[in-house]
Amino acid sequence: MDDICFAPATQLIQAIRAGALSAQDVTAAYLARIEAVNPRLNAVTIVAEDALQQARLADQRQANGQELGPLHGLPFTVKDTFSTAGLLSQLDTRIRQRYVAPEDATVVKRMRQAGAILLAKTNCPPAGSGNDTENAAIGQTRNPYDESRSPGGSSGGEAALIAAGGSPLGLGSDTGGGLRVPAAFCGITALKPTQGRVPNSGVYNQPGGFTDQRTQIGPAARRVQDLLLALRVIDGPDYIDHAVVAMPLFDPDQLPLHDLTIAFFTYDPDSLVTSSVANAVGASAQALARAGAQTVENRPLDLVGGGRDLDRAWRQMAATRGQDVVELLHAWDLFRTNLLQYMRYYDAILCPVSSRAAPPIGSKDSQRFDYTAPFSLTGYPAAVVPVATDEDGLPVAVQIVSHPWREDIVLALAKALQEELNGCQP
Repeated sequence: MDDICFAPATQLIQAIRAGALSAQDVTAAYLARIEAVNPRLNAVTIVAEDALQQARLADQRQANGQELGPLHGLPFTVKDTFSTAGLLSQLDTRIRQRYVAPEDATVVKRMRQAGAILLAKTNCPPAGSGNDTENAAIGQTRNPYDESRSPGGSSGGEAALIAAGGSPLGLGSDTGGGLRVPAAFCGITALKPTQGRVPNSGVYNQPGGFTDQRTQIGPAARRVQDLLLALRVIDGPDYIDHAVVAMPLFDPDQLPLHDLTIAFFTYDPDSLVTSSVANAVGASAQALARAGAQTVENRPLDLVGGGRDLDRAWRQMAATRGQDVVELLHAWDLFRTNLLQYMRYYDAILCPVSSRAAPPIGSKDSQRFDYTAPFSLTGYPAAVVPVATDEDGLPVAVQIVSHPWREDIVLALAKALQEELNGCQP
């Protein structure tokens, strides 16, 4: 079972298509893995009762010679905030608790149409937003590397389950780091796409559009190549979320690394990091240089401090009016312009994801999103990849950020780090 549950999603799809595995084999293995690990992790809110039935139907389609989708037979999971037709939501809110959606969120629908099989939904904070993964309805999700540690939030259930081999591929949401930080804490890889690439339609409390410009839906997996697999499926307009536009998705495998110049910095003075985090960024810069990229140590001015102030102000904006709102948006514009000018000289930024590895459950960590929130405010694509472990054996990851619509750059660099450093093991 472990051979299946820790195999890359791309490899599983190839095995199913070749007849070496059936969709039922793969789905049954993951259901058994969830049964084995979830009592300790508390990452799953509900398992899809029809998962094995859907797997049987997938095998029948293949046996009948029908056209198969790019994700044929692959199980996947989603954060509990995503609408899933006929499947219970258990968010800890009066309005949403025990809610059964009449239809799927756009990204869930696209995954199913591509042949993927919905396996389960995963835990998140109340209403889907927060820096840990705990709510009154389900309780606390725990980090699979150390059950006394937090998996992060808000997509902590998704990250913990994938890390523990309970899912090959998942979807979460990232407002200020809610997918990237859990991925880093749990030792998996994840992608926050460019603002406007993937529809938010059907995701509770994160509607996209003008009212939710920071939140992006993105994939999470154990291997970088699997992120592209999902992104190709969920990408593009659905004509509901008006902020999403049709833009080309470039192939990271066709990108020569020697053409790229990467700025890196090990910390920002406004948010000090542990030596393990600083060393991980430094080692990653050296690995990218060995892989052929040009690396320059240079840090954007006022990245964390300015981003922290804006992020706090944006969260308070619901209580502000009139000229206060105009001044906030002006400050946001200036922040984006300053980073845009910095990025003129670089293809990507390499930096920390968080100031430390996964903290103990219940710790008050006000700096958790210091290194991720700025790139939510700018809307840039960002990938997270584990590259090392700290003195406690906890995963340490780095973040790679690039220009809008250049997910190919962040994925190519993340894959290079995965191959060079082989960061964290399951």
